[in-house]
This record gives sequence, C-alpha cells and structure tokens, in this order.
Amino acid sequence: MKSALALDLLDGPLLVIAPHPDDETLGCGGVIAGAVRRGAVVHTIFITDGGASHLNSIQWSRQSLAAQREREAAEALARLGAGAQPRTFLRLEDANMPGRDSAAYRQAVDAVLAIVKHLAPRLVLMPWRRDPHRDHRDSWQLTMDAIAASGQRPEILEYAIWLDEFGRSDDRPGEGEMEQVAFDVTAVLDAKRDAIKAHRSQLGELVHDDPSGFVLAQPTIERLTGPAEVFWRQCGQ
Repeated sequence: MKSALALDLLDGPLLVIAPHPDDETLGCGGVIAGAVRRGAVVHTIFITDGGASHLNSIQWSRQSLAAQREREAAEALARLGAGAQPRTFLRLEDANMPGRDSAAYRQAVDAVLAIVKHLAPRLVLMPWRRDPHRDHRDSWQLTMDAIAASGQRPEILEYAIWLDEFGRSDDRPGEGEMEQVAFDVTAVLDAKRDAIKAHRSQLGELVHDDPSGFVLAQPTIERLTGPAEVFWRQCGQ
C-alpha cells in the first residue's frame, strides 16, 4: 500500500461524489473533515435520493424518506465541519438511475459538468468503479463522463464501500490496474463517527415498520471507521 499522496491535495478544491446520503461519511468523511480544517472548499454531490432503503414502510413514503435522508446528509456534513460547504442533491432515483443513453442521464451529466467547471477540483473522491452496488457503479460512470467533458484532469481517488463484503474476484482491481492510497484520519475520527450517527434512518432508529429495509450493520461501520481511509488510484494517473 502506498502511504499517501501529497497532503496539499487536501487544500482543494475537492469534489466528493456520494451515490447515496451516508456514502460521503462512510467512504471519505475523514478526508472531508481534514480538508475543511485545512481551509479547503469541499463540494459534495449526492447522486440519488436514497429513497429506496425502506420501500415496504407504510409510515415512511419514498418521498418522505428521501427528504429525511437529505436532512441527515446536511447534519452529517455539519458534524464533519462542512456545514457551510457547498452541496448538490441531484435526486436521481435510488436503485433506478437513468440509463446512459437517456435524456435524464445527459441532464445529470450536464449538472455535474457545470459543477466541475465552476469548482475546478484538484481532487475528486468518488465510489469505486466496480463496487458491488449498481448506484455506486453508475455514479462512477456519470462522474467520469462529466470530467471527460470538462477537459480537466483532477486527481481521482475511488473509495469502496461494499467491495470487501459483497465483491466478487472480478470486482477487485486487476494486476497493474490500481494502487492504494491511504490518508491518516486519526485526528478527525471522532467527527467521522459522530457524522455517521446523523444518518439515523440507515441505523434502524427511525423506520420501524419494514423489517426487510436496509440497516447499516455495526461490523460495516467499524470496518469503515478505522484510523485510515483507503482509496484506489489508477496506475499511471
């Protein structure tokens, strides 16, 4: 594992891509908190509305849950010290993002492209390209299409949320494809752990009438809240 890129990358600007509200904290909350402490601008884009986590709930409609998840995302950013930092909610449908050949997809790419052009990020943090969740893969593709259209060449680091738990062998980086980069987030780990607590709907604290609904398991949280945040960087980037 390579230890780290130059820390001045955290001076920003940074663009964070979160497929769902909570991925920003689980995947790179420590880097967000550390960058903000360094005075960086950190713009977070939430790609989907997160409304599919409890589809069988009667008390929580998809729309009300999506609104709740936006509130949780805002609270999580505040707990990371990024309460005043810019964020964008694209509100694409959770677990049903538009196909790449659709008008809705092109509209979403254009929205991300406008942010990339305005922000001119030095560093982009996005989900791992083959993370075993369709929204994570689609969010990666959407962001890459926007960056390609921008003509910019930011540093790109990819975080994996579900690879270690559900990934197949071909989901993992091939030989010579990627290198690992780790950031020590010990100094902001308490803030990251506190930010995860803001995502109450995903912790089983709000929705009680859908036993089939998603709940973040404690082992998953523990795995993603260690002293280092690890990313994949394409070899030769």
